[in-house]
Amino acid sequence: MEEIKKLLPHREPFIFVDEILEREEGKKIIASKKVRNDEFWVKAHFPDLPVMPGVLIVEALAQASLLIFDKNEEDLFPIFVKIENFVFKKPIFPSNLLILKSEVLFKKMGFIKFKVSASVDDETVADGIIFATLKRKEELLK
Repeated sequence: MEEIKKLLPHREPFIFVDEILEREEGKKIIASKKVRNDEFWVKAHFPDLPVMPGVLIVEALAQASLLIFDKNEEDLFPIFVKIENFVFKKPIFPSNLLILKSEVLFKKMGFIKFKVSASVDDETVADGIIFATLKRKEELLK
């Protein structure tokens, strides 16, 4: 977890990656997230059937995508700007081990395009494309 905290600007309870399983710097990653019963959304989404919100699945994949790269020295912040062709195929529940995969499709003109997928027990539960850009903090505050 400490390695992940060094690479991500996020902090708990908003870190959705527990471990890096495989990583090819600048190209691709396989990471994991153990979905726990004590996560902040479990009591409310939904009380009788806790299903991990789709937006948090996308966030977990986005965070895994950022872990493809070594922390930049320029103090740039990742901003996700587009989600494309995203499909949720099965619900994710507490106690599931979520495997997060991301691959860089291109990086140019300040944008990065990732092909991402999430799986549980070797079955794809969500996949799609996400785009990010990196901005300086002062650019974001304008």
